[in-house]
Amino acid sequence: MPTLRYRCLLVCFFMCCISTAQEEIVQKIDALLEVYDTNDAPGLSVKVIHQGKSIYAKGFGLSSLDYTVKNSDSTIFDIASLAKQFTASAIWALSKEGKISLDDDIRLYLPEFPEYEEQVKIKHLLNHTSGIRNYHTLMYLAGFNYDTSYYDNSTVLGLAVRQKSLNHLPGEKVSYSNTNYNLLAIIVERIVDQNLNTYLKLKILDPLEMHSSFVRVEHGNPIKNKSVGYQKKKNSFKFNTNDQLSYGAGSMGSSVNDMAIWMQMLNEQNEEFKSLAQFLKEIEVLSSGKKAKYARGLMIDTYKGYEVIGHSGQGYGGRSHLIAIKEHQIGIVVLTNLESINATGIAYQILDVLLDDQNFQNENTINASFEKQDLNNFVGEFKEINSDMTMTLFVENDTLKSKGSLGKMSVALVQFDKNKFHREQSEQVKYDFSPSATHDMIISFGGTPFFFERAKFIDADSVVLNAFGGCFYSEELDVTYRFFVENESLKLAFKGNEKVNLKPIQLNQFGNNDRTLYHFIKDESNSVTGMLLSCDGTVKEIVFKKEKDR
Repeated sequence: MPTLRYRCLLVCFFMCCISTAQEEIVQKIDALLEVYDTNDAPGLSVKVIHQGKSIYAKGFGLSSLDYTVKNSDSTIFDIASLAKQFTASAIWALSKEGKISLDDDIRLYLPEFPEYEEQVKIKHLLNHTSGIRNYHTLMYLAGFNYDTSYYDNSTVLGLAVRQKSLNHLPGEKVSYSNTNYNLLAIIVERIVDQNLNTYLKLKILDPLEMHSSFVRVEHGNPIKNKSVGYQKKKNSFKFNTNDQLSYGAGSMGSSVNDMAIWMQMLNEQNEEFKSLAQFLKEIEVLSSGKKAKYARGLMIDTYKGYEVIGHSGQGYGGRSHLIAIKEHQIGIVVLTNLESINATGIAYQILDVLLDDQNFQNENTINASFEKQDLNNFVGEFKEINSDMTMTLFVENDTLKSKGSLGKMSVALVQFDKNKFHREQSEQVKYDFSPSATHDMIISFGGTPFFFERAKFIDADSVVLNAFGGCFYSEELDVTYRFFVENESLKLAFKGNEKVNLKPIQLNQFGNNDRTLYHFIKDESNSVTGMLLSCDGTVKEIVFKKEKDR
């Protein structure tokens, strides 16, 4: 009897400790989010799973400014690129039924697609190694007006089909492109003869009891508890009036309650869908022999010694971020209806709270044994490949620091392995200087890579600007660019853009300080004959010919 009494007291003691610890976690998360607790602005909803159980579910701010409706854990948000996981799950369902193979050439289902040097396979679409150009970037470069023009998946397919080349060989590297997942949605629909929403509900969403989740494949259906997405414009908020219907890479709605079910599935708590979780998290080997960090709609990375599964999303009027750590059954989802709220930053702040609370030794933490390298080896000027974004690395007070052309301040870097650093205040942002034939540095954000090469920036005063004037035409974009000199600077005009200011980057290269690179081509007589247009790191060298050469 004393033994039983002792055991009961011990159980009560531990239960009390767990309850107290969870209360402290909730209080810390509340403190992080209290700035968003408002009755006159959009906000967000958050759900947290700790040790497999939901411990936090709250909404902040308003889901609709017109009706002053509060955000809650049941509010439906646009989850943006988190939708890719669900599109990938449709491929899993088809694969299970033997209706598709990941090694299939996509031209089996998209016969109108160009035949490139090497086959683009289904697996290349899933992990963003296809080399197919990002359609959002292509539309931007063509002068597409999102406010007044309609587009859907047929628009995306038509644009993709017009492209005469890829950014790189399939399977060579991860190059994030939304086009991949729109194409997957089209492929699914052609195979099953149903829209993606209907198929997902049948195979994934309804069996998981995610009844508040859907793909937006049509307009006109009323949606209860749907938030309105806003952008901050000076002292007011604006909502999106665009009626586009492109999906597969985005355009999906869900609540944090539904996404909690999804995170538990990703953490393999649902036996029926364990194989789906494993499918989505499976990474493939690149042609270089290295493993990709993008799996199938999910990014795989390490953070404070843990393997972190996650993804972020951003669209007009909101951001989203999901984190799952199977080892300790952690799940965090942040959905916002205001684009300026940093969902990723909030998710990692919450993760820090959870990890700091753990009363155990993290056996996965690797104290890498490496000799500290001379920091001057990493100093220099860098430029993002297929972009005009520049990065300068320098040493200050015995610390390696980085400052980008889009950033206002430099950030300190901390070495954690040979040729590898992370930001001092953001461990999920990593800099990798490992030797490579194709790049000199990779900066990754939670697993998403951005590739850089060493650069030699040119003195603007040495550039003869008049040499680059004229009109240039691209068949792939069906657009004409006109370059001209005004007030001693090179400017650009094209559809919807009257006067874009350009600045010299490297020899014969100009940038618009918005990740767009204009590389002019000269002949043997030093006359400009064309221009190669690259952008966002996801579009490489679209060919423009000078008008007289058409």
